[in-house]
Amino acid sequence: MRKQFLRVVSTAIPLLLLVLILNFFSGLIPTDSIQGLPVILPIFLCPVGAVLGVISYRLYKDRWSLTGIVFNIVMFLFPVFYHVIGTVIFGV
Repeated sequence: MRKQFLRVVSTAIPLLLLVLILNFFSGLIPTDSIQGLPVILPIFLCPVGAVLGVISYRLYKDRWSLTGIVFNIVMFLFPVFYHVIGTVIFGV
């Protein structure tokens, strides 16, 4: 039970953040009340997911935990690249 919880949470965090970010850019569902929060949330939530993935990987050595770790790292770097590229292109 704990094995599934750790790997599901470590994989679900970046997937939910990805859905929020895609909705932020596409605007399919209007979310005016949270404005730019989907772009900033990975900075705070992905380290938690990565730590849970590392704990799960050390305990069980499964593929889901490794996938969660990689997705969390990629999603953690997204806001950094988003702001750097925005600054380079738009110069703001």
